[in-house]
Amino acid sequence: MIALGLAGILNNLQAEEVRPENFGQQTILYHIAKTGELFLEEDRSQEITEGPLKEDGSPKSYLAGEALTQAEAVEKTDEGIDTLVTTTGDEAALISPEITDPETVVKSRDKILDYVVQVGDTLSTIAQKFNLNTNTLLWENNLNYYSLIKPGQTLKILPVNGLSYKIQKGDTLSKVAKKYQGEVNKIIEFNKLASAADIQIGQTVIIPDGKEQIVYAPVATASIKNIFTPAPASNSQLLWPTNSHRITQYFKWLHSGLDIGNKTGQPIYAAESGIIEKAGWNNGGYGYFVIINHGGGLQTLYAHQSKIYVKTGQNVARGDIIGAIGSTGRSTGPHLHFEVRTNGVRVNPLNYIR
Repeated sequence: MIALGLAGILNNLQAEEVRPENFGQQTILYHIAKTGELFLEEDRSQEITEGPLKEDGSPKSYLAGEALTQAEAVEKTDEGIDTLVTTTGDEAALISPEITDPETVVKSRDKILDYVVQVGDTLSTIAQKFNLNTNTLLWENNLNYYSLIKPGQTLKILPVNGLSYKIQKGDTLSKVAKKYQGEVNKIIEFNKLASAADIQIGQTVIIPDGKEQIVYAPVATASIKNIFTPAPASNSQLLWPTNSHRITQYFKWLHSGLDIGNKTGQPIYAAESGIIEKAGWNNGGYGYFVIINHGGGLQTLYAHQSKIYVKTGQNVARGDIIGAIGSTGRSTGPHLHFEVRTNGVRVNPLNYIR
């Protein structure tokens, strides 16, 4: 009986040691996984003496500071790519290199290159391919929005938005910059000039963000009077601003004016007498545009013109021809974008014109 009792006690002790909840508590895996993280600082006090001895005869601890921490094992880069880190025998670190996709690398240029038009190309898609605006492509190749291109044709591609200019006799860099709305410092830097005086006759310079000059035509000439019929006189509200009444887009949310379809070159009339407040190029999408200040907080705007016949500060009368229909700027075809503004607020033009 005494022997049987001792055997039972021994069996119970052995069973206690191998209970499922205690199984593996003396292994490395238990210490790694018990908190869900690898080698936490607070776990290093619970050393496990497994593996070979160190040179001084003491046991090597896998949880001591000699082991890699999780933060040392995997380093998260800013781009979200895991860079694995390993160590060599001399404790040097080896980090796996980051591979850059060559297609994502944007090659910067400072020279004009030739591009051969491919099947399916358009002026806008070519411009997008080289991160340029369409006007830059048009100006450099003496084209306009109605020019046709065909496969095999060679186009000049500038490295940046703007235009190129061949230095003429009597030119100075400041004159050229002013003429094409560029900046002297940008021209010097981009063309790697020693100074503003470092130019020669016949030299081609690139004018970053430059713009072609607007060629103004006189307001009243025999040719204009012969071609266009003057706007009919009227005393009712504002004058309809062109000789077409085909509305292609109405005033609405996100469209601040009235679009009137017409043929390129057809006249644009001043909707009322006033002073030309602005006349020129707009980078925001209007293209060539004119703003007339009629006084009393009333203004009218005429955008996408192909030609401008007036200058800033000029007085115009109701019905005067101020420009010609076009498709410059952000436009899908020849039309007049007409806006009416009262005290700086865009309003529905149809409430003011008939």
